[in-house]
Amino acid sequence: MKAGDIKEKVKNHKTILENFSYMTVLQVFIMLTPLITYPYLTRVLGTELYGLVITAQILASYATIVVRFGFDSVSARHISLWRDDKEKLSEVMSSIMTVRIFLWIICSVVYAVIVFLVPIYRQHYYLFLFSYGLTFETLFFPHFFFQGVERMKYITYINIGIQAIFIALVYIVIRRPEDYLFVPVLYTIGYLCGGIIAFYIIYKSYGLRFYLPSKHQATYYLKDAFPLFATDAVCTIKDKLGYLLLGVLVSMGDVVVYDVGSRLTSLAIRPLTIINTVIFPKMAKEKNDRQFKQFGVIIFASIVVIVLMANIFLHPIVYFLIGKEVSLMPIRLFLLSPIFLGVGSYIGSSLIVARGYNKYMFYSIIVTTSAYLLMMAVMFFSNKLNTVLSFIVLTVMAYLVEMIYRLFVARRIMKENIKKEGLNYEI
Repeated sequence: MKAGDIKEKVKNHKTILENFSYMTVLQVFIMLTPLITYPYLTRVLGTELYGLVITAQILASYATIVVRFGFDSVSARHISLWRDDKEKLSEVMSSIMTVRIFLWIICSVVYAVIVFLVPIYRQHYYLFLFSYGLTFETLFFPHFFFQGVERMKYITYINIGIQAIFIALVYIVIRRPEDYLFVPVLYTIGYLCGGIIAFYIIYKSYGLRFYLPSKHQATYYLKDAFPLFATDAVCTIKDKLGYLLLGVLVSMGDVVVYDVGSRLTSLAIRPLTIINTVIFPKMAKEKNDRQFKQFGVIIFASIVVIVLMANIFLHPIVYFLIGKEVSLMPIRLFLLSPIFLGVGSYIGSSLIVARGYNKYMFYSIIVTTSAYLLMMAVMFFSNKLNTVLSFIVLTVMAYLVEMIYRLFVARRIMKENIKKEGLNYEI
């Protein structure tokens, strides 16, 4: 390859490389944040009380799913396609924010009723009330806009700034178990400030105008995002129900063990998060099968290496996070999840959603969640759902089912693409 060709290729991929750098910095910082705050909070609050704090956050996350309504992925595609049309961008932003505010109000009423009706939640009413502030991150921070216009630096600057302040305040404010209410309060303040800064940047840099959209406009974006919302909603049953049932059927202390496995899984797929976020606009525009496969190999290899490293150093990692000896077998089993989850998520984002096959995302979650609930029912009625290990087995198996289904869908989509181009295809 000639020097001129290399220079041109680098120039064409300059935006991707720049955004990749910003997202790498952000994801590294996000990975480091729990290593700073998690051990401190488990030691100051204790695993039982911190397990309750986690449970409140999980309950609030159900409302977050409704407020998000699948807009992040779908709307990033709209923003990417209309990035040079200020009026269209204003329409997209106004419609989505209006719908989100409406959904947030409805969810706040439902959330308050649930907290009041469940005895253990009602005993810690203020904890659950303040934890609802975690929805501000979704309500006020338009990740999809910055992703669509490929300006990841704004997401990086704002998130790192807010997280740095949060870390400092955790050590300053939370000094004893009685201070546990400050955990959700600090999150709420941080997310609110981040949202204000984000909208100021959008208003000043892009000159968008915000207005009350017509019923037709709001309905259009609702219908467009509904398949992904339904996917997220059903997926939440699989991903979050285990937390709530584990605290009731086993113990709040085991919620922390399960959470550690879940967090390590999230850390292991950070490379996927970075790559997916950066390449999504390109994948949506070009629909290139070869690029999809190349990035897929990179993601798979990265996750496997990270999982192997995590298993080698698992004992000191877990002791550092929790501050006491626990059985490592459940967490080692959980660490199979990043491989299945990583491959499945990459296919879902960079192929299924990027090419407009949103309904298949919903179908995949229906299949996965149905399998999850069926396995849960079998284990419950056979009295096997009484340890943290049993809940982790359910989670790992669910991610495996999800990956297999999406591989089947990917094969079908790529075959159709090749057929349209009049080429021979062989798998």
